[in-house]
Amino acid sequence: MARRKALITGAAGGMGRACARLLGTTQDLVLTDAAAPALERFAEELRAEGYTVLGAHAGDLGSDAVLTAITADIAGNEPLTLIHTAGLSPSLAGAAPIMAVNLIATVKLLDAIEPLLRPGSAAVLIASSAGHLIPEIPAALALLAAPLAPDFLEKIGQIITGMSQGDAAKEGGISYSLSKQAVLKLVQTRALVWGPLGARITSISPGMILTPMGRKEAATPGGAAMQNAAPLGRPGVAADIALAAQYLASDAASFITGTDLLVDGGSVAAFRQGAARIG
Repeated sequence: MARRKALITGAAGGMGRACARLLGTTQDLVLTDAAAPALERFAEELRAEGYTVLGAHAGDLGSDAVLTAITADIAGNEPLTLIHTAGLSPSLAGAAPIMAVNLIATVKLLDAIEPLLRPGSAAVLIASSAGHLIPEIPAALALLAAPLAPDFLEKIGQIITGMSQGDAAKEGGISYSLSKQAVLKLVQTRALVWGPLGARITSISPGMILTPMGRKEAATPGGAAMQNAAPLGRPGVAADIALAAQYLASDAASFITGTDLLVDGGSVAAFRQGAARIG
């Protein structure tokens, strides 16, 4: 019997590796990541352990070459699974690259796989608890809804600069939060298109997760505050995200689409309750 194919982006990172190992027990894997050496090592590691890796494609996820290679590997008549963990945080890049990877590349990826969707297909995008905490600004939301516009980065950059009040050090964090807020909205809008195709799309908003990227963020004041706010009293680990993604992508979640799951140890609830008490 043909097995379902699972596309894992950001596969060489902490969340991507955990998702690949978990979903790869029952599905054939297609992997992608920006870091070629790490991706190749991980793909060979998986193959040596008995996993089926149909392809491992390194490069910019928003590039036509990578998207063409990915779609060639995942094409077929079976339902497909997408776990999209690829992304940049403020500790890794500036405002424009963060927006390009977290939002622009995400939209290009969804556009590329949409013609391949079959009934039963499911996508899980990694958003962020930061997307829940930043205020909704109508002018920003209007731009974020059309990230493939030629002047998008310029115009959203102007809004980010205004929101930072001239403090360049804040721009990466603002861009990250806005890009993840846009992913939350993207899941809602795509669900309306994918539903008639028999496909589902959801997102997960992690809190502080102890991946290599998460540890860098945890060392910042904002990351430390997020970690300390969690009522469960601990940071998350990559397996927390992988298990949630496995559920959302499974038939057990067949009536769940167009929504987000916070996997943050309760930190967003704590922040909101604190703000309400202050208010």
